[in-house]
Amino acid sequence: MRDAGAPVDLWRLLVAADEPELVDREIPENAEILELGCGSGRITHPLIALGRRIVAVDFNPEMLELIEGAETVLSRIEDLDLGRTFGGVLLMSTLINAPEDARLALLRSVRRHLAPNGVALIERYDPEIGNDPTPTERHLGAVTIRVSEISRDADRMGGPHPRSDGDPVIRRARGDQRRTDRHRAAATSGLRGHPLYHR
Repeated sequence: MRDAGAPVDLWRLLVAADEPELVDREIPENAEILELGCGSGRITHPLIALGRRIVAVDFNPEMLELIEGAETVLSRIEDLDLGRTFGGVLLMSTLINAPEDARLALLRSVRRHLAPNGVALIERYDPEIGNDPTPTERHLGAVTIRVSEISRDADRMGGPHPRSDGDPVIRRARGDQRRTDRHRAAATSGLRGHPLYHR
């Protein structure tokens, strides 16, 4: 059974932080951008407002119905093969924080669609997250994101399963693997790069 993905009504409330400005700065001005896992358009719409050309991909048709001003493609990221490449490829919303097999499949899709000398931007959790177990809270538009009960086991972190109760609140456990694992996965997929931090 396929994962139903993020709840549409909750995700449509989320707003971008400074990701669109970072993307606009790092990806060449004339490059068409492929956004893998666009969701409700949290990053898509601000990029369009900045004058960027976007191809937005998601496997949830309800999410794609919310996208305006971009070419849309209904597909799982892992299965996507558009037969063309892009000057910029985005994998945002920490989708890369997945088990190794899934992570490699995501990265292979990024590489498959990245033009020579293109730029791929992949958002992930900071590896230092969880060193301080103090609960955190931040706001994205009308949504409050709370992170609590973080536990560490060697190179992994965990906590309660994400959920939303009534009010637009996401309670999220953060998970990550060591930075070296990310570099190995990227190299296996034919990618190389360096970290950019936006918050």
